[in-house]
Amino acid sequence: MICKSAAARRFARRCRISISVSLVLFLGCSQLASRYPNGMLSPILAGLAGAFFFAELVSSGLLLLRMRDEFQRILLTRSFLWATVITMGFATVWGFVEVHGHGTVPEVPILSVPAVLIFVTAAAKLLIFRKYRSPSE
Repeated sequence: MICKSAAARRFARRCRISISVSLVLFLGCSQLASRYPNGMLSPILAGLAGAFFFAELVSSGLLLLRMRDEFQRILLTRSFLWATVITMGFATVWGFVEVHGHGTVPEVPILSVPAVLIFVTAAAKLLIFRKYRSPSE
């Protein structure tokens, strides 16, 4: 992303820092919540993990809205859309298998779904950006 003004570069840097901090806090809170499944602390940590993941999505969306290169913006939107569809499809299918499997398949913790979304988004981004090169390159 090439930003012309200093204010746009500062905004992009703040968004990237916010995304990184939110990701680290999400992973930390979700791990702590899964290690202490009983008690009052677990729901609070799980709620914080969800809030941090939401903050990461908002920061990513704000960064995407401010991008000047329309081609890169549509590629990022496409990769996030495909990653969301794949992750939601996986979560839905596995959820039905869990419900009707009656304990024959392992349970996937709900806090792992956002992490799957992050990894699938990265993979989709790599595949889509490899397939479509920017006209400026």
